[in-house]
Amino acid sequence: MPYYTLFLAWSIYYMVKSCSSVLPWTTCGNSWNTDLCIDDMNTTSNGTNMAGNTSEPITITERRENGTSARTPAEEFFRYNVLNVSTGLEDVGAVQWHIVGCLCASYVIIFLCLIRGIKSSGKAVYVTALLPYALLLSIFITVMQEPGALDGLYHYVIPDFNKLLDVQVWLEACLQVFYSLGVGCGMIGTAASYNNFHEPCLRDSVILTIISEGTSIFCGLVTFAALGVMSQRTGVPIETVVTGGPGLGFVTYPDALAQLPVPQLWSFMFFLMLFMVGLDSQFLSTEVIITALIDQYPRQLSKKRMFLTGGCCLTVFLIGLIFCTQGGPYMFQLVDWYVLSLGPMVISTMECIVVSWIYGITRISKDVEMMIGKPLPMPVKILWALVTPTILIITFILTLLRYQPPTYGKYEFPSYASAIGWFIAVLPLLPIPLYMVLTVRKHMATNSLKKSVRLALMPDDEWRPANYRSSKVTGGIDTITTN
Repeated sequence: MPYYTLFLAWSIYYMVKSCSSVLPWTTCGNSWNTDLCIDDMNTTSNGTNMAGNTSEPITITERRENGTSARTPAEEFFRYNVLNVSTGLEDVGAVQWHIVGCLCASYVIIFLCLIRGIKSSGKAVYVTALLPYALLLSIFITVMQEPGALDGLYHYVIPDFNKLLDVQVWLEACLQVFYSLGVGCGMIGTAASYNNFHEPCLRDSVILTIISEGTSIFCGLVTFAALGVMSQRTGVPIETVVTGGPGLGFVTYPDALAQLPVPQLWSFMFFLMLFMVGLDSQFLSTEVIITALIDQYPRQLSKKRMFLTGGCCLTVFLIGLIFCTQGGPYMFQLVDWYVLSLGPMVISTMECIVVSWIYGITRISKDVEMMIGKPLPMPVKILWALVTPTILIITFILTLLRYQPPTYGKYEFPSYASAIGWFIAVLPLLPIPLYMVLTVRKHMATNSLKKSVRLALMPDDEWRPANYRSSKVTGGIDTITTN
């Protein structure tokens, strides 16, 4: 949470700057620009060549061919104005107060939307979930009227079949699907815990997957249409225009939208869309913590949700201040490199194995039948028990085999950074072996170690729906057994 909210802070800052008469990421000659800044991809900000002489300006292509770095105004705005990066991880530098203010605004909005829990956030989601589609569609229609948009779409939809032989492509595809659905982080389980007992969860899961991945595909259409326009305007191939990571949203996209009529309007709409999308994720991330604490201590906390929400937002905000320093981008990259690389994938794999093979696919199928009136379809059973865990295990192994230490542009992280990163990656997994030991020890007072392990792998006698006596269970079932 502390690092991910930086996306919201950056989006707010860009929205504010989008209201300028001239977009600050479209021109060189500003206080934060360097001599390497090239305006319109063809001329330098001060008309000097690489030797420092005032002669004919050179193009960005000529600079790169001569081994000299060249940057667009959008690159320099993000690096030297928004982030104002220091020299490295050890150089924390000064606090960037403009980002702190935007970060504070983000948490104030999160707090107000969650002040009444799922009741208030459920209403907010009608805006934050639906408005991005309207904004994205508006941007897409406008971009498609510009020259070069079709070239970008062709680049997106026409496959390079040689790439299908590259394992890394399939690995990235698996990770994209995995993380876009947000599984293994507690968010889906938290949201689903507020459903009615007989909510058609199987139908909901299929709809969720289709909408999530369909949205990703549509976002790709809009992205590459905009990149095609930028490629047409600058004469730079689309492969070169594309920037990965945060640079796509905060460097490449602002550059592309600046080519449209009334760029201030489209830039504001784009960053409003980014803010709304990120806000949805932070709603659930925050709700995971709040719901877990209230469920664990209902008597003490159930009537203090507002204070708990405020305390959670304040705590995470204070932790996030470290990312608002000049060295923050390096810390951001380090955390982003590791935080989702191990934990959610391992947790999801273990969920599939435990539910399908230890708890038993027959038991879970009966539980689902009790909820929705029919058992799990056979294809779902095969997916849960065999296909999904196999894919996750293979993806996990390939991720470890292809591990690369974190990078930030040309900056090389110190050797100890990887140790910090792996600690961040392993930290969410530590409670699993801890609770395994505690659960086995609970049975060892009167049983042997072998029997204690066996008992720990069986459902407790109290394992049943919390409201099973009052729920309208069909089929004449009025008690829940553990067989």
